[in-house]
Amino acid sequence: MGNMLDILMRLKNVKNLDPRHSTLVENAYYLCKPPDRPARVAKARPPLYQYTRKLIFSDLDKSSIEHVLRQLRKLPWTECEPYLLKCFLKVHRGKYGQIHLIASLTAGLSRYHDEFAVAVVDEVLEKIRLGLELNDYGMQQRRLAYMRLLGELYNYELVDSSLIFETLYLMLAFGHDSEEQDVLDPSEDCFRVRLVITLLETCGHYFGRGSSKRKLDNFLIHFQRYILGKGLLPLDIEFDLQDLFADLRPSMKRYTSFEDINKALAELEEHEHKASEKHLDADKSTIRSDQYTLSNGRGFSNGIEGNGSMHEDAIGECETDSGSGTIGPEGHDFEDELDDENHDDVAESGDEEDLTAPPSEEEDEVHVRSKVSTVNPEEAAEFDRELKALMQESLESRKLELRARPTINMTIPVNLLESSKDHHGRASEGESGDDPLDDDDVRGSKEVRVKVLVKRGHKQQTKEMYIPQDSSLVRSTKQKEAAELEEKQDIKRLVLEYNDREEEDVNGVGRGQSTGWAQSGFSRTPAGRGSSSSWDGSLAGKGSGSRNRFYYQYSGAGSYYSRKK
Repeated sequence: MGNMLDILMRLKNVKNLDPRHSTLVENAYYLCKPPDRPARVAKARPPLYQYTRKLIFSDLDKSSIEHVLRQLRKLPWTECEPYLLKCFLKVHRGKYGQIHLIASLTAGLSRYHDEFAVAVVDEVLEKIRLGLELNDYGMQQRRLAYMRLLGELYNYELVDSSLIFETLYLMLAFGHDSEEQDVLDPSEDCFRVRLVITLLETCGHYFGRGSSKRKLDNFLIHFQRYILGKGLLPLDIEFDLQDLFADLRPSMKRYTSFEDINKALAELEEHEHKASEKHLDADKSTIRSDQYTLSNGRGFSNGIEGNGSMHEDAIGECETDSGSGTIGPEGHDFEDELDDENHDDVAESGDEEDLTAPPSEEEDEVHVRSKVSTVNPEEAAEFDRELKALMQESLESRKLELRARPTINMTIPVNLLESSKDHHGRASEGESGDDPLDDDDVRGSKEVRVKVLVKRGHKQQTKEMYIPQDSSLVRSTKQKEAAELEEKQDIKRLVLEYNDREEEDVNGVGRGQSTGWAQSGFSRTPAGRGSSSSWDGSLAGKGSGSRNRFYYQYSGAGSYYSRKK
């Protein structure tokens, strides 16, 4: 066998073969007789590292992610954190469709180790920038994986939108206007376009409203200008671009010439310039009003130097307000370090020094910045007016509640009723509280005896009072009870007439139909649907009633219907 292979190689060297045929001969020769070389030595890893790699690269999938997260939390963190970070960044070694699982694990571990999520984000951004600096063809697969991972980290709320847009603009601007532009981003190289498409396909659908929507619209205009600079794009990238715009901004115009895109960019810059000028004017007016307010506040504090307690309370309130955070001219939150230093200085110095010593320039600057969001005379006056109006409205409503007439007939506690009186608990003798006394008790006068419930201390007592029958209280009570009695009688009459009329209707229909249903019963039409029939010639109860008030009851061997009681 060896001789035949040697003859084959000698013939290949003698004959002038085509390069394709020469390659085929060499492949066949080395397949049968591979060259001598040392065996590949497997890299030795500790068992803990091997188990970590098994969890991430072998066991991790959509169904086992919770189990993998629990196992990673059980690892000795101080020992395994660097290697775990290294494994997380090798996303190009695994499946592209499982990159979101790595981001999910990062989000899960960040609840217990905040520094780990920060390290992952920092390393991903560093790898992305390194890929832009080298622009190596062999790194394209891992560069795509890092862009996908960055987008998934945004989806799991580990980074904010500003970082995403900074990365997008970095893709367009890095290396331009420099001597190495032809090396870092050649005109025929469209890989950066693919990176932008990958990132926007991952997290771009979240930029659909608010300020992020406006930022994405502005970026897509700059992105179109970058695309026009590349010339004719490959078909696969062009199709990906069409899908991207159809998914994110289907109504956005696609520019085809530099004149149109430059005009759109000029309008965009002009609009942003006007908005920034308007914002600066508003900031200047705010700073002037704050300085005016601060000067008024100093005059107030100097005016009450004689009252030391009031001045200390005012200082305490100012410190509390400044400690809660302030807002600068550009709308950003300042740190509280300057305020904390000012508090320490106040604590170290005495109260007399705080009242008498003039403030320095640095302290004045600190007070100006801390008063921006706490003191505004117009807002304070408006708040006082609204508070007074609210308090006045509450007082008026309370007065109306107090003026309302109390209940006449109240229920008296049973323990206060006398055994000889009625035990219905009414406030007066009889239902209406205005029964006249006997002739011997009234002595010819027309009066009504009522019982009044009073409270002395913690005890309740009843007291008898005599009210003339011609008083407005008695007359209104009689009229009210007469109206209630008349209403009850009307309702009673209407109910009786309604029942009588339905009984007549049911009896009339029942006599005109045959009655022969068996108790085992087939399906019957409910009475509420317009037909009524008897079961074995008898009805439950009285045998008549409203059809929509019949209902089926199931018990034992058969079913029957009856009227609700």
